[in-house]
Amino acid sequence: MKFSFKLGLNSPLIFLPLSALAVAPTYCLGLHFSVFEDKFECIDIHNSLNCARSIESGLSDQVNHIQRTQPGHLTIALNSGKSLTYTDILPANNPVEHIAYSAIEQITDNLLLIHQQLWEAHSYILLDLRNGHEYSLAGYPLLSPQGGYLFVAEQDLDAGFNENALQVYRLSENTLNLLYELKPENWGPEQADWVTENTVSFTQKQLNPNYFSNENQPFYLETEAVLSIAPDSQRVNIRYFD
Repeated sequence: MKFSFKLGLNSPLIFLPLSALAVAPTYCLGLHFSVFEDKFECIDIHNSLNCARSIESGLSDQVNHIQRTQPGHLTIALNSGKSLTYTDILPANNPVEHIAYSAIEQITDNLLLIHQQLWEAHSYILLDLRNGHEYSLAGYPLLSPQGGYLFVAEQDLDAGFNENALQVYRLSENTLNLLYELKPENWGPEQADWVTENTVSFTQKQLNPNYFSNENQPFYLETEAVLSIAPDSQRVNIRYFD
């Protein structure tokens, strides 16, 4: 079994409760910062900001509209020729106000994903390069096979710095439309993947409340689920399979 921690701006280490260490000495640290395989993943980096900056460095080698002319300043060139600059805010006397920006994925030709690292939590901006419009996302987005939808997911059962979230957006020619949103308190989505253009499979994952009462209990409870989008994009349904 593996933890998938999302570490904060200055949090290179995670400390588990002593009770957890006593009964679960074989847990290891998983360096996955999203619920999607191979997305926001750094095998050898234990800090989410350092991971984001590493991904940005690779992305900037592939595209010419991402630049860092100086540390702490992320400049994005829009299609119009104008540019936007995201400047890190790192006050020495108030760490809870820290925020650092990193460009981490070109979702489509016109949509760029920007990671916002807060002191402990994180969030995402989806930037439209055509017009500079920003969409605030509750989690990491995954584009559907034909590019018509985004499945957005966040799961933070371990640390609780971020809200668990599940969203579905429809991509139209000039905008994003939110079709569905769920922010469960006691579970989060994991192992999510598009099966078809209108169907996403994922695992509903939650902490097992009976774990410490019985040594044979699993640490997590997991239920397979499928999210389906109606052909007219007007309805979203989730089925759970015990």
